[in-house]
This record gives sequence, structure tokens and C-alpha cells, in this order.
Amino acid sequence: AMLTKIPAFCAMALSTVCAFTPAPPSSLSSVRQISSISRQTCALTASRMQSLPSAGKGENLDRRAMLRTGVSTILAAGFASDAFAASGKGDWARHDGPFSDSEFEGFSQTPSGLKYKDIEVGQGPQPKSGQKIKAHYSGYLLSNGKLFDSSYDRGQPLPFNVGVGQVIKGWDEGLLSMKVGGKRILLIPSELAYGKRNVANGLIPPNSVLVFYVELVSLAA
Repeated sequence: AMLTKIPAFCAMALSTVCAFTPAPPSSLSSVRQISSISRQTCALTASRMQSLPSAGKGENLDRRAMLRTGVSTILAAGFASDAFAASGKGDWARHDGPFSDSEFEGFSQTPSGLKYKDIEVGQGPQPKSGQKIKAHYSGYLLSNGKLFDSSYDRGQPLPFNVGVGQVIKGWDEGLLSMKVGGKRILLIPSELAYGKRNVANGLIPPNSVLVFYVELVSLAA
């Protein structure tokens, strides 16, 4: 099931390369260069997907499972910053370099240890536990400020049922109290994220504290 998803990812990778090429290819050599980059991207994607921990017996390894048991694969790490700049939609969730303590001043803290700060309070409805939602996100390591995954790069929010364990605990808790249209920063301790697990060969090291910029896009009817 895992490998059957790779062709779709490869197509997305090729479209990503084309979308962020400064000018349309005007020669056969340009097309071949783009094709070569795409093949390299697909090979990297396949390798990283195979290294991710299993979602569990009988389950497909999709993005919901990856958020539960490991981070979703970045299609092409080199294109992340370009995607932010090109779309504009994820500019608010972009962060460069290490985080400073001052950036987390004014955060609220829940009894579980989750810290959060609303950047924009939504005007729409609030989800109920078990309801399907769509959320955009960008995730960073607190330790060094490194971006490890972003739905903004792909231009598609992540669909999942909130509050029922389909994603990490910090996500369930942090998104349930949001309203549609809201934007929030979550500071998630490791015990509410991936704990002692080494995710995707070190993409998220054990005991990592994570910083997520999340946007609640919509609720299912």
C-alpha cells in the first residue's frame, strides 16, 4: 500500500519542479533537466517512505498515519522555501533559523503541558471530537528551527478526524479548541508528539519538542 502511493507523489514532485522553475523550459535539454530532478526526487521520496515506521497491522501508511506514528515525507526539501514564497498562503507559518525564548512569550498552557498562541481567532464553527476537519500546517524542531514538513508546500490541507487519535496528541488537543479560519502556533512537548521514537531516520529525533503552525481550514458537513 505504501509503494502504490509513490507514482502520485512523483507526479506532484514533477509539477512542483515545473511550478517553481524561473522560466518555462524552452529547449529539450531543459525538459530533460527537469525530468532528471523529478526522478531524483521520487527516489528520495521512496527511500524516506520505506524508512517510516508502520502505521499498524492492516493499515495504509497515509498522511494521517504518518502524523500519528511518524512525520510525513517531504517531497523535495530543497523546494520548501520556494513554495512558501510562490503561494503566499503559508507566509505566516514560515520561520527561518533557531527559535528564541521571546517568541513563546504570551503562550497559554494546558494541564497536559501543551502551549499555544492564537495568531488569528477563527470566526467559523468549532469542531467536535470525531469530526472530520482539514488543516494546513508547518512543523519545525524547537531545537534548531528546522522545517520537517508542511502542507502549505503541497497546496493541500490535511484531512483527518480530530480528537480520536488519528494524529499526535498535541494536535488533537490543540485543534479541538480552534474555530474554522483560525491560525495558531502549538508548542508540543515530546510526550504529546512522538516521544522516544526516532522518526524517519532522524528527521525527528527522539524526545523532540515540536513547533507547529496550524490553520483550521474547514469542517465536514
